[in-house]
Amino acid sequence: MSDYKHIKRTKVRADGRQRFIRIVFRVNEDEYEHFLKDVEKAQITKSEYLRNLINNVEIKEKPDREFYNTTQQLIRIGNNLNQIARKANSMDFINTKEYQENADELKNLITEIKEKYL
Repeated sequence: MSDYKHIKRTKVRADGRQRFIRIVFRVNEDEYEHFLKDVEKAQITKSEYLRNLINNVEIKEKPDREFYNTTQQLIRIGNNLNQIARKANSMDFINTKEYQENADELKNLITEIKEKYL
């Protein structure tokens, strides 16, 4: 690292990390287009993308809006099942119809997720 002592250290991030070495290299048009598509899919900066590659961090495509909507549905169903379980424990009684409806909805949603994302 002593080779870099002459470089002006002016870029200091809010978290205290410094990135003051600029790397420039050339690519052809096809490579650049591929690079831009990958950066866009991951929805991160070009610099962050390259740092992730250097650090062997797996770069994943950011999920679409439907994924987040599905996640919200799972949270809602989980909350419903927890409320039913709490009520069942406190009253020594379970509303099997309500529980089964939520359990079926959960199973269907899990199946949809597997088909779409796995």
